[in-house]
Amino acid sequence: MSDAKYGYAYPPPQGTYQGPPVMAPPQYYAPPPPPKREPGFLEGCLAALCCCWLFDECCCDPTIICVD
Repeated sequence: MSDAKYGYAYPPPQGTYQGPPVMAPPQYYAPPPPPKREPGFLEGCLAALCCCWLFDECCCDPTIICVD
Protein backbone atom coordinates (compact mmCIF):
# COMPACT_ATOMS: atom_id res chain seq x y z
CA MET A 1 0.00 0.00 0.00
CA SER A 2 3.02 2.25 -0.28
CA ASP A 3 2.55 4.72 -3.11
CA ALA A 4 5.24 7.20 -4.11
CA LYS A 5 2.82 9.84 -5.42
CA TYR A 6 1.44 10.55 -1.90
CA GLY A 7 4.81 10.75 -0.13
CA TYR A 8 3.80 8.49 2.72
CA ALA A 9 2.45 5.01 3.22
CA TYR A 10 -1.18 4.47 4.18
CA PRO A 11 -1.66 2.33 7.30
CA PRO A 12 -3.06 -1.11 6.55
CA PRO A 13 -6.71 -1.70 7.48
CA GLN A 14 -7.08 -2.80 11.11
CA GLY A 15 -10.48 -4.49 11.03
CA THR A 16 -13.60 -2.86 12.41
CA TYR A 17 -14.00 0.88 13.02
CA GLN A 18 -12.68 1.86 16.48
CA GLY A 19 -13.63 5.58 16.58
CA PRO A 20 -16.65 7.26 18.18
CA PRO A 21 -20.07 6.04 17.05
CA VAL A 22 -21.28 7.49 13.79
CA MET A 23 -24.49 9.49 14.25
CA ALA A 24 -27.04 10.77 11.79
CA PRO A 25 -27.16 14.53 11.22
CA PRO A 26 -29.67 16.45 13.37
CA GLN A 27 -33.20 16.81 12.06
CA TYR A 28 -34.29 20.35 11.20
CA TYR A 29 -37.98 21.14 11.10
CA ALA A 30 -39.68 24.01 9.33
CA PRO A 31 -40.89 26.78 11.66
CA PRO A 32 -44.64 26.82 12.30
CA PRO A 33 -46.65 29.16 10.07
CA PRO A 34 -47.54 32.53 11.59
CA PRO A 35 -50.96 32.69 13.24
CA LYS A 36 -53.80 33.85 11.04
CA ARG A 37 -54.88 37.33 11.94
CA GLU A 38 -58.39 38.72 12.05
CA PRO A 39 -59.04 41.90 10.08
CA GLY A 40 -59.30 44.90 12.38
CA PHE A 41 -62.06 47.45 12.75
CA LEU A 42 -60.30 50.08 10.63
CA GLU A 43 -59.69 47.60 7.84
CA GLY A 44 -63.38 46.60 7.84
CA CYS A 45 -64.54 50.22 7.75
CA LEU A 46 -62.22 51.02 4.86
CA ALA A 47 -63.49 48.00 2.91
CA ALA A 48 -67.12 49.03 3.54
CA LEU A 49 -66.45 52.61 2.41
CA CYS A 50 -64.75 51.40 -0.75
CA CYS A 51 -67.67 49.09 -1.53
CA CYS A 52 -70.18 51.87 -0.98
CA TRP A 53 -68.20 54.27 -3.19
CA LEU A 54 -67.87 51.68 -5.98
CA PHE A 55 -71.56 50.84 -5.78
CA ASP A 56 -72.46 54.53 -5.94
CA GLU A 57 -70.18 55.14 -8.94
CA CYS A 58 -71.23 52.07 -10.90
CA CYS A 59 -74.85 51.37 -10.06
CA CYS A 60 -76.62 54.60 -9.10
CA ASP A 61 -78.42 56.76 -11.62
CA PRO A 62 -77.22 60.36 -11.19
CA THR A 63 -80.48 61.75 -12.61
CA ILE A 64 -82.38 60.51 -9.55
CA ILE A 65 -80.12 62.28 -7.05
CA CYS A 66 -79.09 65.37 -9.07
CA VAL A 67 -82.33 67.01 -10.16
CA ASP A 68 -82.06 70.27 -12.12
